[in-house]
Amino acid sequence: MKDLPVVDVDIAQEELDAVTDVVKSKFLIEGKNARAFEKKFGKFTGSKYVTTVTNGTCALHLALTALDIGPGDEVITTPFTFVASSNSILFNGAIPIFVDVDLNSFNIDPAKIEAAITPNTKAIMPVHIFGNPCDMKAIKDIADAHKLHIIEDCAQAHDARIDNQHTGIFGDIGCFSFYGTKNLVGGEGGALICQDEDLFDKILSFKNHGRSPTGGYSHFKVGYNYRTTDMSAAIMNVQMDRAEEILQRRHRNGNLYRELLSDHPNLIVQKILPDAQASDYIMAPVLKDTEKTPNDVINYLKSQNISSRTIYSTLSYEQPCYKNIRDWIMARVVDYPNYSKVKCPNAEYIARNHFEIPMVSSLTDENIRFIVDSLEKFFK
Repeated sequence: MKDLPVVDVDIAQEELDAVTDVVKSKFLIEGKNARAFEKKFGKFTGSKYVTTVTNGTCALHLALTALDIGPGDEVITTPFTFVASSNSILFNGAIPIFVDVDLNSFNIDPAKIEAAITPNTKAIMPVHIFGNPCDMKAIKDIADAHKLHIIEDCAQAHDARIDNQHTGIFGDIGCFSFYGTKNLVGGEGGALICQDEDLFDKILSFKNHGRSPTGGYSHFKVGYNYRTTDMSAAIMNVQMDRAEEILQRRHRNGNLYRELLSDHPNLIVQKILPDAQASDYIMAPVLKDTEKTPNDVINYLKSQNISSRTIYSTLSYEQPCYKNIRDWIMARVVDYPNYSKVKCPNAEYIARNHFEIPMVSSLTDENIRFIVDSLEKFFK
């Protein structure tokens, strides 16, 4: 049997043709494909305003900048995520404040957010980890009560919804990635969504070197070049045409895994809110009450031709760049906390005890049942 992969990008002839057309046109910069994608993604997410950007990290940085979050401001977020989430906060000299996650959802725990709020808190950045929607109703209630902004990190959350509303709609700005491993891809590529026209105009200006919507060589803000290429946008645009087909297969896989594994005595499987739909980007069970280690499981699965790995086994505040935060250039003007003293027990437990199993759209039901059967054999 061929290996069952954890990454298998769903690319077809349509994407190849679209990129070829862009190259032949010689118009390689952000253009008509980006505009076409934005319309489709706005309809898909139910958002009034959409813009493409270089990648998901740039999307987060733009969001923070447009919301005027800067040196010394605090942003509450999760440590169990890719480091780009908290790094984007550092870019502006703001301070990531890490709050522990819920052991069942793996997402930031709303019950622990309020205790982390100080007079310097300006925003909350929930991350819909592995595509599982955070409890946005509870988070929004907290943010509204304290007049805080919400920046949703939706990098892994294509088609993740709460009450049929797409993630990214609940906060001030939603930030998406189309990196080459995501449910929907662009090679690189990202997008921001928001519902406020004035805020959107600021995003567009900061994205394009501080220009006005008319372009030209007048620059009204100190901005960035966070434009995408029309080659990436061409892939993203075609992916939107194929999104229902691609995502339905992801959801089928996720639903079958949850049906087969949710009551497993040795595993914690991410719990989804009753009114929510996950994007089914990653399936990463967590070991419980066992002497086995993730490496034990991973090595066994690999012996069965099943790809497996850990992902965020080192939390953001445990990364060398946080332990050595005084080396960060903004530490010249910002008094950062000693991140080596931060403790988030649930996040640490998940980080030390999870392992990823294949979730890609190319899997069949037979493949998933084989993976689950292999796990059963491992625990016997």
